Amino acid sequence: MSTKENLRTDIKQWLRALSIDEVTSRSKFTESLLLQYLVTLDHQSPLSVVGLYLPLRGEPRFEMNRWSLFPWKLAYPSETETGMRYLLPKKQKPEKGHWVEEGEEVEPDVIIVPGLLFSESGYRIGRGGGYYDKLLSSWRPKLGCVGLCFEEQVRSEFETQPHDEKMNVIVTEKRIISVNS
Repeated sequence: MSTKENLRTDIKQWLRALSIDEVTSRSKFTESLLLQYLVTLDHQSPLSVVGLYLPLRGEPRFEMNRWSLFPWKLAYPSETETGMRYLLPKKQKPEKGHWVEEGEEVEPDVIIVPGLLFSESGYRIGRGGGYYDKLLSSWRPKLGCVGLCFEEQVRSEFETQPHDEKMNVIVTEKRIISVNS
């Protein structure tokens, strides 16, 4: 098993051990720092569309009533034959699951990217499908990519591969990590 696979296995085990209450509680703090960062970003260059994700088990969650306080449109990933794209969903609140099926295709100003692990230098280890790496190798949102995770999912470094794409910022429930690109 490769080092990356070992890291995936270990962190998935840790995430499975988190209770729903703990994920919910930690998500509130993570989301607060994320919104703080996005408001600051919005003051520097107005945001129109933010790309979110539909959380899988153990990933930071979003309280949609908090997001309704902001004027941003929210887009979500949709699977394509060659990878993924972002859609503004037809329904106000998309169904749970990994992908949004229907909506208007858009290019968000900034995207929020989940991951199993992030390095302090901005690299991420995802679930192994390569969707975000493929997307970001051909297109970058004009205001960047924000990795979102819990503090235990941040490492000082880990081995990367040539196809791995960097985040501009990483947000946890404890801090906002600016990455030198």
